[in-house]
Parts: sequence; structure tokens; C-alpha cells
Amino acid sequence: MTEALVIERGRIGLISKVILTIGVLVTSYEIAVVMGLNFALYTIARNLGAELRFLLDVPDIQQSMALVLGLVMAVAFLIYPARRSTPPARIPVYDYALASTAFLSMFYLALVYPSVVRTGYVEATVANVLIPTVAIVLLLEAARRTLGVALPAIAAAILFLGYVFKGFNIRHLVNHMYFAREGIFSTPLFVMVSYVFAFVFFGSVLEKIGVGEYITKFVMSLVGHKWGGPAKTAVVASALMGTISGSSVANVLTTGTFTIPLMKKAGYPPEIAGAVEPAASTGGQLMPPIMGAAAFVMAQFLGRPYRDIIIAAALPAILYFTSIYVFVDRLTKKLDVKPLSRKELPSFRDLVGGMYMLSPIPLITYLLLAGLEPQYSALGSIGAAVASAWIYQRGVPKLTKALAVASVVLVAVAGFLLGLPVSTAIFMSGAGALAIAVVLGALLRGGRKLAKAVVDSFDTTIRSTTTIFLAASCAGLIQGTLTLTGWATEIGYRLVDISGGNLFILMLTAMSISLVLGMGVPTTANYIITSTIVGVPMARAIHQITGIDMEASKLVAHMFVFYFGIIADLTPPVALASYAGSLLAKSDFWKTALNATKLAIAGYLVPYIFTLNPTILILTASTWTLESAYSLLYGLASSALSLLLLSAGVVGWHASPLGVTQRVLFVVLGLMLLLPISLRELTTISAAATYVALYIYNRRRAVA
Repeated sequence: MTEALVIERGRIGLISKVILTIGVLVTSYEIAVVMGLNFALYTIARNLGAELRFLLDVPDIQQSMALVLGLVMAVAFLIYPARRSTPPARIPVYDYALASTAFLSMFYLALVYPSVVRTGYVEATVANVLIPTVAIVLLLEAARRTLGVALPAIAAAILFLGYVFKGFNIRHLVNHMYFAREGIFSTPLFVMVSYVFAFVFFGSVLEKIGVGEYITKFVMSLVGHKWGGPAKTAVVASALMGTISGSSVANVLTTGTFTIPLMKKAGYPPEIAGAVEPAASTGGQLMPPIMGAAAFVMAQFLGRPYRDIIIAAALPAILYFTSIYVFVDRLTKKLDVKPLSRKELPSFRDLVGGMYMLSPIPLITYLLLAGLEPQYSALGSIGAAVASAWIYQRGVPKLTKALAVASVVLVAVAGFLLGLPVSTAIFMSGAGALAIAVVLGALLRGGRKLAKAVVDSFDTTIRSTTTIFLAASCAGLIQGTLTLTGWATEIGYRLVDISGGNLFILMLTAMSISLVLGMGVPTTANYIITSTIVGVPMARAIHQITGIDMEASKLVAHMFVFYFGIIADLTPPVALASYAGSLLAKSDFWKTALNATKLAIAGYLVPYIFTLNPTILILTASTWTLESAYSLLYGLASSALSLLLLSAGVVGWHASPLGVTQRVLFVVLGLMLLLPISLRELTTISAAATYVALYIYNRRRAVA
């Protein structure tokens, strides 16, 4: 099991301080160098008359990737044991040695990289072959400990096959995978270091200052007393949590801690309570503005701003969560689960006064849609989160609160007045807010709780980034081998030949690859591998059939692959999100996973919907006409009706319990609306009329 489900060490004692120190170092380096705080400080100093040119002497991005990855690998060897049977409290000496060697093997690249750039090639010395080889081996071992066997085994097998069958010598291989920007340090790791880290840090800060807990309690106070309240709380809270958390398992473990016990208390069977939360939480990676890490990789692969990805993903995500909400509503009525009393729920009056705690969510959405750099949007929103946390703190003197909030605002205003662009001034306010929280928290009465929360977020961030950085690095090895050998193109052409260019067969192929890889490969690596193989031929087929341009076709194809990479987290036999839900619900894993799959049926169908009707992604229309607007509205209406019909058929409830005949009818009608058949409008109207007529009939029969 991956992510939060693996055994971790280093939570107490000296080693916990070492991990925290590495977290502080990596976060500080990311903010100061990778995100460009050094350039902001240089600009301010120059405008004040000081020429601090040393601030411009920073490592190249590949050197930065090597340094960060080296520290991440060191953390992996310290917190993940070689075997699960190893006692978590004891860290063997060899793990310290491996951690040190892993860091040094990556530090070597940072050291020699300037000479490689200067000469234009890598000398064939023993060190230049041996050290990269050691680095690759240790990367695979760190990934095995962190992510399980599947991904590193695939990477090792593809590397070996490339070495054997393509006749590459070891020097050629390590040059491509280590020194060049084609293997370990290719696009996936570049995206992780440049953009994703900032969002992981954003999520960690919000979690530690209590935003995640506030979201769950606030939603619970709003809908918890209604029919299916606890389950609907899980759906709505997971949708909101999905805006700040890019991990389905983390989402389950955050919101599920509150919602799953409440669902069981309300009367839901454990296998249902444990299924609702994973189904909703998996959608967190599909819900803008902060989607799964693969969404940032997609933006880089497509050469589009991240803003385009979140715009394209908006309507499909709404369809997904609407479907789950309807499923839960029907299931609640079928099971006759009574609402909870208000006394058992958090008080709305107590919570409504703190709604400003949610301010980072609309702020980061606005900043991203306004075109601000992703990392600047994340840091700026951290500034708003920290300011909100100061106000929300209980027992802190009002003067301290005012001083802290004013300081955050002052940093942004001063930066702008001293010549920084608005985007950089916003970024500065976030960086300043973190420093202010730590310094004022340590010096002023009542601020230590917030200071501790900020410091703890450094620890959470480095632990969280370990999994996604190692997954991206292994995926880079696979991608690098596929491109170096030409296998990616060969496999793509072979798929076109086998399918005859049939889009439906290509969609089934992409879905199958994603779901199979999802049995052991994290979502980001899953997306990278599948899109590398299937992305181009699928985009060509979409272009030929729908008539949209190639750039739009690529967006549709990559979004299709992205969806199934995420849904693989929910699909048995592995189903990590469902496994987390079953642990919290203390339910049977298989029953929980199968129920979660039923509840999340939209996740399996929505990719087919927007592939056959690309206007649902909005950005696929080159120009908006009455025809394209009608196509969008009709697509949404027919898709929503299809999901309503399917929910009635699958759950077996439509105003009253359904017999076999009606259930089959609803499922058939729901699937028909998804197919590109003739007379589609007539079919939709007929299906809608049938849906309404049977609702009236069933309701009257139930009353009688």
C-alpha cells in the first residue's frame, strides 16, 4: 500500500528532528531558489540602491532537482523500512548509510553539472558511470520502500529491456537517464519541483491550521440533519477538501475520520459508510482548483497553462460529484436511514463566524484563473490562510492578531511599492506570512499554537512529497526509456493498426492500461506512462471523428487518461482509497470496494461522455457559436439524465423500491444516452418522459 497506508518511522526522538530539519531545508530552498524569492529580494534591493548580485547566483533547475530529490531519497530511507517486519522504532545503521549515499549520488550531479554544460558532453570517467548507476539503483530501492514493488519493478524491467534489446551501452544509458533532461530529471520531476511542491505545502499548512477540520464540521452543521446528512457531508466536504488536497487517500483519512463514524451511527452499514467517503474523496483529484499532481504534468505535456486544465476539468468534476450525491440520496432512502438530530452535530452558529477560514479556497481559484503562476498562487493563498488563522485563534490578544495580520498585508504592499509585479508581491506576502507566524508565534503570547502548526507543516510536506517525487522520478525513467528506444512511437502505431483507428477501441485500451497499472502504480506515474503510449494515437482518432483541432484533441485524450489514472485508486483489487475507507469503517474490504465502485460509476462514464462530446471541456471549441453552445448544453443535460437513470437502476430506488424490470430499463436507457446514436434528441426526450412517468407511478403506488 502506498501514501498514508505504509508504515512510517521517525515520528519521535532525534530522527523526527532530522526529518523536520530536512523538511525546513527543502521548503526554504524551494521558496528561496526554485520559486524565485531571491530574484524578488534582488529587485527590491536594486530599487533601494543596493546591487546584491550574489542573489542571482543560483543553481540551474536541474541542479535544484538533484538536490531536492537527493534529500527526498534520504528521507525515504529514514522513514520507510526495507521490510515491513522491521520494528518501526528501530532504524538500522545500513539505512543511515543508504540515506547518505542516496543524497551524495544526487549531489554529485549538482556538483559536476556546470562542467557538463560548459563542455557540452559527459566525460567517460569511472565516477561519471558508477555514481549515476548507484543513483538509479538507490532511486528504485527508495521507490520500492515508499510505493511498493510494482512501479520500480516496471521501471527496472523497461530499463533492462532497453539495455539488452536496443544495444545501448551503460554510458549511453546513464547519460540519458541521469545527466540529460530525459530520464530522472525530465518533465515529471521538473513539474513536481517547480509547481506541485508549492501545492503540497499549501495543503499541509491548511491541514495543520485546521481548515480541513473546519470544512468538515461546517458542512456537517449545514446538511448533517437532513436525510442522508452524514453521507452527503462526506460528498460535499470531500469536494471542498479536493480543492486543497490532491490525494484521494489523504482526503479519505482527513474527512473520513469525522464522516464515517457519523454514517455508521446514523444507521449505514459499515461497507456503505466505508464506500461513500472513498468515492467522494477520489473525486478530490478531479475537482479544481487543486487537482492531482498529474494535472500539473498534463499542463506541461500539453504546453498549456494550468488555468486551462482547471477550466476544462470543471464541468466533468461537477457531473461526478452530482452523480455521487444522487446515488447517496437514493441509497439513504432505500436503506431508510433517519437524519441525525442537531444536538449530535457541530453548531452552525459557532462555525459561521469563522467562514473567513475558507478564504484561501476562493482566493487560490481566482489567482489561478487570473493567470498567476501556480506556485505564486499557492504561496499567496498561504498568506491568506495564515492571516485567517491568526484571527481564528482563541486566547490570542487582539493586538497580537492585528499586528500579525497587518504585517502580512504590509509585506505585499511594500513589495509592490518597491517595484515588484503584483504576482511577485502576492508571493512575497505568503513567504512573509510564514516567517511572521514563526517569529511572532515564538515571541508573543498566544501565538505558539499557530507557530507550531506552521513548523509541523514542514514535516508533513516532506513526508508527502516523498511519494509523489519518487513516483515522478521512476515514471521519468520509464518515459525516458520509451522515448530513447522509440518504443512509445512503435507501440502507438501498433495500437492504431490493431484498432483500425477506431476511437472506441482506443478508449477501451487506454482505460484498461490505466486500470491495470493502477493496481500498483501511483496515479501520477499511471498518467505519465499511459499518456506516453496512448496519448498521440487517441488524439488523432478524436481529431478525425469529432473534427476538433489537434491541440483540443490532445487535451481530450490526456484528460481521458488522467481520469482513469485517478479512478484506478477506487478500482479493485487494490483500490487504495477504498482500503483506507474500509480501515476507518472496520468493514470488509471487498464489499467496501465494490460499493465504492458503484457509487463512483460517473468516474468511469464521464471520460467517455466528454470524449464523444468534447465541448463539455469548454476549451475544445475554437469559436463559440449557437451550435457549439447547444452541443454543450445538450451534452450536460443528456449526461445528467443518463447518470440519474443509472443511479436509479443501480441502487434500485426511484420514489420507491424498484423491481428487476424497471432497474434493467433504467440502466439500458442510461447507457443509450451515452452512445452516439441517431435521433439522439428524440431518445433523450423519451428517456426523460419515462423517468418522470415512472417516478409519478412509483410514488402513487408507494402512497397507496
